[in-house]
Amino acid sequence: MRSNYLALRLLALAISAIILTTGCGEEETPTATPAATRPSEALTATAAAAQPSETPTAQPTSGLLTYDSPDHGIRIKHPAEWTKDEQIMGAVVVFFAPTEGPSDIFQENVNIIVQDLSAQPMTLDEYTELSLGQIEQFITDPSILDSSAVSLAGNPGHKLVYTGKQGQYDLKWIQVWTMKNDKAYVISYTAETSKYSTFLETVQEMIDSFEIS
Repeated sequence: MRSNYLALRLLALAISAIILTTGCGEEETPTATPAATRPSEALTATAAAAQPSETPTAQPTSGLLTYDSPDHGIRIKHPAEWTKDEQIMGAVVVFFAPTEGPSDIFQENVNIIVQDLSAQPMTLDEYTELSLGQIEQFITDPSILDSSAVSLAGNPGHKLVYTGKQGQYDLKWIQVWTMKNDKAYVISYTAETSKYSTFLETVQEMIDSFEIS
């Protein structure tokens, strides 16, 4: 029963991820499916984050502003020119990179999810295993490039780097997550494969600045 329940929660997470990627590049907030309208069921989103350093630091970063969410106990630096959206269901916040012109129909983005697991506690390894199992179900032609232990906000975490297709897009993701006080904290960076490296350094700074109170 427990494993089935967790799988359902991860299913909602994967659906939320799809919405956040396919909705990029539009001015309007992407439409959420019923499963994604329940933030408490969204474990991670596929708008994934850049590779975190092994010893992240919360020192101020030049050229970045601070996003602070006291309700979720998180803080992160972000570029001033990136668009911030706190209205996408299933995510605390999504930061969209600037478009490169009319032909740029996909906006690279960074997404943060905070998942309360107190009603159904799990370990980092369990969370990781179930998350890995969802990729093949919700991403077309997935390829895992890296799955390894990392540190996020000073806590043990896991990093996942993978490629795949969502609709017409060939995408590349980095997701990194950690657990603290029965909550999962997930940062994701999603980009078109051909533009993945464009914002990678900036996203790395964002990840390194992430704090959990």
